[in-house]
Amino acid sequence: MSEQLTDGERLVLAELVRHDQRVLARNLAQDLMDSEQRVVSVLNSLVQRGLVSLDTLESELLSLTEEGHRYEVEGLPEVRLFMAVKSSGNRMGLDAAVSAAGLSQASKGIAVNWSRKNGWLDVIKIDGETVIEARVEKPVSQVTEVLAMLEKGVSQIPDRLAEGLRQAIERTLVKREVVKTYAAELRMEKKQVIQGLLAKGHEGITDITPEILTTGAWKGKSFRAFNVELEPARTNYGRKHPYAEFVDWLKEILVGLGFAEWSGPYVETEFWNNDALFVPQDHVAREVQDQFRVTKPYDHGTIPDAKYYAQVKAVHENGGGTGSKGWQWPFSKEISSRLCLRAHTTPVSVRYLSEHKEPPQKMFIIDRNFRAESLDARHGQEFDQCEGIILDRNLTLRDLLGYLSEICRRVGVKKIKFKPGQFPFTEPSVETFAKHETLGWIEVAPGGIFRPEVTYPLDIRDTVLAWGIGAMRLYMASLEISDIRDILSRNLTWIRGKYFVR
Repeated sequence: MSEQLTDGERLVLAELVRHDQRVLARNLAQDLMDSEQRVVSVLNSLVQRGLVSLDTLESELLSLTEEGHRYEVEGLPEVRLFMAVKSSGNRMGLDAAVSAAGLSQASKGIAVNWSRKNGWLDVIKIDGETVIEARVEKPVSQVTEVLAMLEKGVSQIPDRLAEGLRQAIERTLVKREVVKTYAAELRMEKKQVIQGLLAKGHEGITDITPEILTTGAWKGKSFRAFNVELEPARTNYGRKHPYAEFVDWLKEILVGLGFAEWSGPYVETEFWNNDALFVPQDHVAREVQDQFRVTKPYDHGTIPDAKYYAQVKAVHENGGGTGSKGWQWPFSKEISSRLCLRAHTTPVSVRYLSEHKEPPQKMFIIDRNFRAESLDARHGQEFDQCEGIILDRNLTLRDLLGYLSEICRRVGVKKIKFKPGQFPFTEPSVETFAKHETLGWIEVAPGGIFRPEVTYPLDIRDTVLAWGIGAMRLYMASLEISDIRDILSRNLTWIRGKYFVR
């Protein structure tokens, strides 16, 4: 251990002696009129010298999102809907109640869904009209209390409102962040050593500055001893985001395997997003709770290819000559033309096949998709998918498994396994799982062979292999990242410390 202190160490150590108790690094920084980052750096140096102990404390910070703040001011959609029904005598037509509550079409589904979940309202049919009626006298919502408390600046939500807080976070009305703070204190057994170091005057040059070097003031002077084993400060420089590096490498792999890159729009009609993929029009994935609808400036789009539309319609209603019975349900053009945010990249595959029907064809796209998911370690509302298709004669499921195995191997995933899967647009279907050291087995690549109900309307009779690799999950598995939210984090420390090695 060096027998002298630097000027920074002397100042911080003296301040700790003055407090003579555990103190937060940010409070030390305020007292010394310095940055917290600089003070923590000095404290780490003192920790290595054995003079100070430094603990990292994590605390939870809750705050309202923009939507949460708006609901706190205007009221929750379900509460406003209930009050509109209550004020009209406990029963009201759905559209009239939505209008009376001043709700937008985007909030309509939210209001109906949560008022029914809470047991406040019933939705019934009377003479063909959708009617809602009140079941309780007063809507009691813990979410309302949570939003009001956070708006007032309350930092701790009481345990009695735990369910309301959980629901508010699930609905992205409240944002939960973990804040790190640092607390330092003197090591009591080193008090005499510390007093001796503080009492000792400066001997020689302690801090080397540009001025000392340029003026030659160092000549003939002695220097204090320096610890050459200390880690230097990290140098930050311009570079690609590590996930962007990974995506570039994934593209190189697919191009090397003979695939052509393609692209498609984020905003799709449900025709391309669902109907062309033989997803039934009453499928739960089409509800506003799962799929983002587009309402402004337009809520419906056009379907330019009348022949293709008619063939898809026939497949849904009766099988359209594929040997399938279809869904045995009238096909709605109103639903088919609704606009939504692309929920997967498979619509791009179908668009590609509509223009490239002759085998062989190999196409891929790596791009963003959108789903109304609850945020957690494995799910995000925005995610990248690596879609791939192969159109050729005499292809089998074994060919698909070979491609998926090779792609996973080349990005560094060491263990994979396959399970049978079930998807509306592929049969047979397979789910590919990668081994993650922390999360266990995570699904990274669902795929299969396009059903005749998908390919026949395109006038394609050859086999089409298809997959939708979760690019972000594949990145997590290859680099052992435990939380998908960290990939798009704004934490510069994390971004600068991560890397992708080919």
